[in-house]
Amino acid sequence: MAVSAHLANIQTARTDDWTAFQNPACLDQQERFQISAQYENKYLLSSLNTALIQFGYCNPYVNVGIGYCFYGYSKYQEMQVGLSLSRRFGRFTLGVGANYQTIYAGDNLKYKGTFFPLIGLTVDITKNFTLGVFTSNPFMQKIRITDDEKKALPAFYSIGTDYRFYKGFHWSVQGDYGPTTTWKVATSVEWQCVETVNLKIGAYYYNRLVGCLGVGLRFGGLNLDTNLEVDPRLGLSLQVRIGYKIL
Repeated sequence: MAVSAHLANIQTARTDDWTAFQNPACLDQQERFQISAQYENKYLLSSLNTALIQFGYCNPYVNVGIGYCFYGYSKYQEMQVGLSLSRRFGRFTLGVGANYQTIYAGDNLKYKGTFFPLIGLTVDITKNFTLGVFTSNPFMQKIRITDDEKKALPAFYSIGTDYRFYKGFHWSVQGDYGPTTTWKVATSVEWQCVETVNLKIGAYYYNRLVGCLGVGLRFGGLNLDTNLEVDPRLGLSLQVRIGYKIL
């Protein structure tokens, strides 16, 4: 799954920017249209590239988001297509999504795929404090590879907070749990030091501590985010996202 444009893959309560295949309730923004493309490279290995393109349309009735994600290389590929819907009800925003994921594991097996849901909720506890909850693939769908083999898709549950205690300053905390994995805990601070520049610092713990740094550039509706993760065992991971928003 594509990671969030926010540092340390924190998205569950960040309603200021939405990433496809993350919490659909975060598709709750002032901008009417948005389109963006994202590229992630894990540990500087060409075989671990993930590419994402997404489009969002927000209005007072129902917000709509569409995303396409590709991961893999010639021998193994994964693709996701997703539709997300959300609507605000006072302090609450409810979001649901439907994803279709395919796996290609060679000419003999061809493409195999299945659908699974996304469900999310955000609540504005106060004007400056937001709580979010999110689950992806809660029913633990599997892709049938052969008559005797099934591939389990990742399933996880997430809770997060976003505290905006100063204009242009976000402090976010998030915890994720997967039934077949372990807990992940992440935190990040994002500061809009000048009108066009956001500085980011954070970390997450998932079997080991990983440090994160990032910078975001804002020029009117044009956004450019670059995030870097430093894993003490596996090395560097780079993520770049460019997007455009229209009021």
